[in-house]
Amino acid sequence: MGREEAFTTFQGCVAEVLDIDPAQVTPEARWAEDLDADSLAVVEITLALNDAFSIRLPDVDPSKLSTVGQAFEIVAELVGV
Repeated sequence: MGREEAFTTFQGCVAEVLDIDPAQVTPEARWAEDLDADSLAVVEITLALNDAFSIRLPDVDPSKLSTVGQAFEIVAELVGV
């Protein structure tokens, strides 16, 4: 799996949980401000990503992950892309 394919999968997981268009899930998008993701949604997204990528995301302070891109970098590192 390449980086682009990984981001597409990541994008799909986030869009499905938040019930939004995947095109809204951009690296620059901010979780709360742009995507209206509350803490429950973030937990659901984490679970979806764990399943989709067969990984175990570490517990991260949400205040350190304000954008989609920051969260994707963690997933990309775990997946190795």
